[in-house]
Amino acid sequence: MKKIFVILVVSIFVSSAAYGMDMSKHIGFGVWGGGIMSMNGSINADDNLSDVFGFYGFPALEIKYVIIDKVAVGINGGYGYLPAKDDKRDELWPELGDATPALNMPYVALNGTFNFGPMMKAEDNMLNPFVTAGVGMYMWYFSKNERTDKLSVMGEEFKASSFGFNVGGGVEYFAAEKLAVFGRVNYHMVMMEDKDKFGDDFGNQGFLTFGAGVTYYLFTESE
Repeated sequence: MKKIFVILVVSIFVSSAAYGMDMSKHIGFGVWGGGIMSMNGSINADDNLSDVFGFYGFPALEIKYVIIDKVAVGINGGYGYLPAKDDKRDELWPELGDATPALNMPYVALNGTFNFGPMMKAEDNMLNPFVTAGVGMYMWYFSKNERTDKLSVMGEEFKASSFGFNVGGGVEYFAAEKLAVFGRVNYHMVMMEDKDKFGDDFGNQGFLTFGAGVTYYLFTESE
């Protein structure tokens, strides 16, 4: 069984697919998973968001259109979920008992991508390093437990829809003619600050998402 698996993997990765071909006018359907973590931003006078909420898993989807071989645009969305650390839960929300408060952050963004693959001169190049940047809406809220019952602050539910932007990059490897595996990392800055609603100490927040996934490309015209 192991030999069959090894042969299959090798056969995929030595396929004749290459980024040397022109990927213009292809539509890519991507899915990936990884992690999300807070990078910067205060939650109260004493704590940053990263002091209170820990790292967790992060799933995401993307549909993109390769305008020309070096440039693509896409719509992507993901779901961030950051559970409170046990010590901070007991300190800040003792009334919740064993419940796990969390920051929930579904989002949707429009990104542009610049591909370096076409600039690499190696024959039958299968690698495509890329950089990406975009803007989006982040529909975030703090929950008492299990993503549902929302926390309150100053008499208001602790939630909002906030504008944000992201920048990042990664590398694709074309394992087959239309199938690429990739790794990527993005930094998101979300404009959560609202002094009237959440007070002076809750600021804008920065997050890091990272992961690996696959993209399948379809040609939009007859080949």
